[in-house]
Amino acid sequence: MPLFVGFLSGLVLVMPVGPTTLSIVGIGTERGRRAALAGVSGVVTADLLMLPLAVLGAGALTALSPTVLHSCEVVIGLVLLGIAAVGLFKTEEARVAVSRIRRPVPTLLAINLCNPMAVASWAGLILVLPDSLREPGNLLSFVIGVVIASAAWHTMLALLAGSLSRRMAEAGRRRLIRISSVALGIVGVMLIT
Repeated sequence: MPLFVGFLSGLVLVMPVGPTTLSIVGIGTERGRRAALAGVSGVVTADLLMLPLAVLGAGALTALSPTVLHSCEVVIGLVLLGIAAVGLFKTEEARVAVSRIRRPVPTLLAINLCNPMAVASWAGLILVLPDSLREPGNLLSFVIGVVIASAAWHTMLALLAGSLSRRMAEAGRRRLIRISSVALGIVGVMLIT
């Protein structure tokens, strides 16, 4: 049961549009399925490194005041709005930058390790777990479920984007960047308010 709950919880956290999703889709549409799948391995590696930190550091979040937590949300929201603005107003530059990613594994590993929203999301998830899931054996199963969800979701995105790479012209890729940027901007506004 903890494995299944972890899988569902992981899906809820990884499905929203963010820098990881944009990168995988961008790499897939620009460079194909193989490059996007390589990037997924960087994402999953980052999850494997961050989740234990989130489990160990979740208690420290409870000591922070609501003002500090909201300030962190605002900063993360502003960063996301900045990324969204680049995608909207410098669409071609964003497309070219993603197409130039030659080493997707370390690049997406770094993007995810430097993404404060990811660490905060994982730690927040651990904080809201019921006591029954916080027991060591159950917590390990839960975390494994989260990692499986991340791997499954990002793999599906990579395969889909890789399939689109042959069919999508540059105009379609630019449109995809703009749509993704709008979605990312919405997430940023929600964090700020």
